Amino acid sequence: MTTNFPSYPSQIDNDELQRIKSKFQVADNIRSERSELIQKARINAQIVRGGQLSSDSKFGSASIKGLSYPLELNGNGGLKTSSNYSRLSEQILEILDTKVGERVYRPFFGLPELVFETISESVLSSAIKKQIKNALPFDLDLDVSVEIEDNGMTVIIIRYSLENSGDYILRYSANK
Repeated sequence: MTTNFPSYPSQIDNDELQRIKSKFQVADNIRSERSELIQKARINAQIVRGGQLSSDSKFGSASIKGLSYPLELNGNGGLKTSSNYSRLSEQILEILDTKVGERVYRPFFGLPELVFETISESVLSSAIKKQIKNALPFDLDLDVSVEIEDNGMTVIIIRYSLENSGDYILRYSANK
């Protein structure tokens, strides 16, 4: 029994190669333009403080401390750090910016891909709330609301409080 396999040319001509490259370049340009918009929205996430504004002093200067997000250099050649509610807000942003499986040694950190799910505001808000509760080692009073606009923009509003020390609200916008 003989099987006929399709024959492929041993060399691709230069015109064909240029055509293939141009197809991918258009898609890459579209992705890069969109990624700039997404990065702007992520960098400009708004953190609104409410309630007792003296709440950071309740926890002391080193109770919640870590590297700032996004990672930046301080003026002394080291890495910038943040503490207390600033750090907590940055940790929530890290969760929103990370897809499950992207972090080394933390395979369940971040938001899951909901590609084959029926996407609704309640599904997204419950997924986000679950991931924040699982990722952060604090007992947060947490409320998540999601608004999906007609143009594909998703606005996530997270209200959180740690040990009843005042409400903080994080408003995060992302394109689908």
